[in-house]
Amino acid sequence: MDRDQLIDLTRRAVKLARDKTTDLTPAEHTVAAATYTSAERLAQDTAMLLASPQLVGYVSELPRPGTYCTKTVMGRSILLTRGSDDTVRAFDNVCLHRQSRIADGCGAARRLACPYHSWTYDLDGNLVGVPGKEGFPGTRSGSAKLTELPAAECAGFLWISLDRDAVLDIPAFLGPLADELESWGIGRWAPLGEKVLDCPINWKLAIDTFAENYHFATVHKNTFATIARSNCTVFDSFGPHHRLVFPLNGILDLENIPEEQWDPLQNMVVIYALFPNIVLSCTIANGELFRVYPADAPGRSITVHQNSTPLDLSDESTAAGAAAVFDYAHATVRDEDYALVTGLQANLESGARENLVFGRNEPGLQHRHQTWSEAI
Repeated sequence: MDRDQLIDLTRRAVKLARDKTTDLTPAEHTVAAATYTSAERLAQDTAMLLASPQLVGYVSELPRPGTYCTKTVMGRSILLTRGSDDTVRAFDNVCLHRQSRIADGCGAARRLACPYHSWTYDLDGNLVGVPGKEGFPGTRSGSAKLTELPAAECAGFLWISLDRDAVLDIPAFLGPLADELESWGIGRWAPLGEKVLDCPINWKLAIDTFAENYHFATVHKNTFATIARSNCTVFDSFGPHHRLVFPLNGILDLENIPEEQWDPLQNMVVIYALFPNIVLSCTIANGELFRVYPADAPGRSITVHQNSTPLDLSDESTAAGAAAVFDYAHATVRDEDYALVTGLQANLESGARENLVFGRNEPGLQHRHQTWSEAI
């Protein structure tokens, strides 16, 4: 974001904080409990995600030609590579022989060998080595290659489609957010790894926890609420995506400082909801990515939590500090947000009440659910 835009968002945040209010929608919004518990809705949600572009990581995870990384997306193992031509490619991480995973984690290599029988592939996905090749004349006779999926890099992130026939146009998909996300640079910061939460909550319920800060004063009383204001949010939508600005507790100090001296990023956290299942939390020091997926039942989901930092991780103490911040943020989501909504999921499944309510002060929730409903 350019400074004029940051200043405008800061003005809005200061006014909301001064008035002790938040951006409001025209009315409350009701959502059926079955949204989170229905097998039919789960099937619709899964189809929606399979048909949508998937943000799967930071471009810094493929920092140069000759590197690779692996991801699990909707239960599928995906291999991403950056070839000698500097192009990002994606493949099903499935050997042509016995369907073993070819690689795990991230690294650098000219070729990748399946750990089962050492069938070997280059980073363009071509089969280039078969031990005991006389046993496989049919496989070797053609131009054998891993199943390739559409892949792209945009706004500092890695994107794929699980539909091999799809055409990815991520700038069009993101609209004005493409340049805005690029301007943060977080996709090119140093990655800090992945942490996975396999939880007994619906995937939408997991994402709901990131869509408002109304709960900070209670759920995060001793954690996030010590940093950011509760029930105070600047909201803007961009088609199926939206942006939330959470003002930090000291933002009203800016009223005594000339605007030209403001440092907006020291006074806010910016949350992006990218349709359909991505949450980005951006600060001056951290770029958190939450990839949230439906699992095999309505009441179960998988969250992959990643973080990146602009700090130089070659310094041991700096790296330890960045890892500690990541651990703290992850533990707060796991032990406060997700632990609480596990009980909420149980209540939804009990059938005690048919509906739940999103308030006027929860525009992010309303927008998310409306765009999901329209998409299915």
